[in-house]
Amino acid sequence: MTRKLILSCICLLFSFSAFAQTAKIIDVKGDVSVKKGPAASWEKAATNTFLEALAEIKTGKDSKCTLIFDDQMKNILTVRENSQITLTEIKPVNISLPQGRVFALIDDIKKVEKFEIRTPTAVAGVRGTGESVEFNNGVSIIQCLQSVVNVQGLDSSGLLQKALDLLAGLGVTVDADGNLSASFQLSAEDLKAWQDFMDYIEDLRGSEDGNGSTDDLRQDQQQDYKDNLFEGARRDEEGRPRDEGGSGGSDKGDEGGEGGYDYGW
Repeated sequence: MTRKLILSCICLLFSFSAFAQTAKIIDVKGDVSVKKGPAASWEKAATNTFLEALAEIKTGKDSKCTLIFDDQMKNILTVRENSQITLTEIKPVNISLPQGRVFALIDDIKKVEKFEIRTPTAVAGVRGTGESVEFNNGVSIIQCLQSVVNVQGLDSSGLLQKALDLLAGLGVTVDADGNLSASFQLSAEDLKAWQDFMDYIEDLRGSEDGNGSTDDLRQDQQQDYKDNLFEGARRDEEGRPRDEGGSGGSDKGDEGGEGGYDYGW
């Protein structure tokens, strides 16, 4: 019994630290491809896919892909059409955006430590906010929809330039030399796009593929991993004398999953 308890504790500690180092795809619309690492090939993206650092996502026309960075769906990123990103780091979150546009809603920055999106000409960092970051034709466009977004220019050598705290309802452009424009008021169209994004996120959070299913999936993964641990312990003990009155180990592993463990929530 003590052995089982120790293994369970190890399993839970391991799984909670592991899922913190992944992002999970929770929604895919249209033509979306994913590359799970530098040596991997592009493949069709699918929901419930877990991605580690250096994974890439690419979307086609009229397509989008949404990721979460925690099991409670507090920190969410949607990659819009004709875009490409690289998950440079997962925790803290560091995302490279060489082309296209993303929307991000960061409701619990503590879960990810930091959330930063980097284009070829700018870095946009948040401490708990909503933002849109876009890079097209050599120019970055950063919009703050909630709270504050810190924007810093990058010159052609990648050196940081002037910084600006962008308040909600404002946007800024950053040119190829990392120069920030004067801030501008967001248009009604910009605000509607954000509201549509928020409605979409609320639908995801309330759907069968939303918050409940992430908890269920994480529990299934933890159970699979525990089963594998118990199976290993049972096999280790097969060649050992049984304790008097003992059961000789648990056979629960025979009821387990497919023998693998997805590092995720």
